[in-house]
Amino acid sequence: MKKPLLFLVIGGFLVVIGIGLSVYATQLVIENLTTQEGFIGSGMTMEVYKELNPTKNENGVYVIQIDDFQGVGGIIISVFDPLGNVVITKSIDSNPIQDSFKISMAGTYKLLVENSADREVHVIAVIGYLPQDQSLTVSIFGFVVILVGLVGLVAGTLYFIKSRGKPNVS
Repeated sequence: MKKPLLFLVIGGFLVVIGIGLSVYATQLVIENLTTQEGFIGSGMTMEVYKELNPTKNENGVYVIQIDDFQGVGGIIISVFDPLGNVVITKSIDSNPIQDSFKISMAGTYKLLVENSADREVHVIAVIGYLPQDQSLTVSIFGFVVILVGLVGLVAGTLYFIKSRGKPNVS
């Protein structure tokens, strides 16, 4: 097998492996999150529930995104622990908003989004575990493998173009 073809095959193989690792890392993150999307009218609420356990991960995360934000104001979010105690309450002043919280006990945590604005808003609300080191490591490793594969593809292509102009001497 000629060197340019070897570089191209190995580079392509590494890109495919890197993409697979990136997809796997994304799946690790997504499986630990609960997402709800919908319209919340003025004076209405949206509730999102997630079973969380501090033995799995002591840090939870919530994310709120409002389409067509335009400084809506009047959107308040609260996170409740399994006993109904407020863990966090916050008024949304930017979009999207992401914050973490401590998971103190096992049970169902609730993310409550309240709309006291004068118009209906489209909200995407997410609650779950904060991504752990292993999923972030897999994601970074996948990205590095993709980069190395792309370098191999470029090197193989350049080598192929360079060697095409030269006659083969046996």
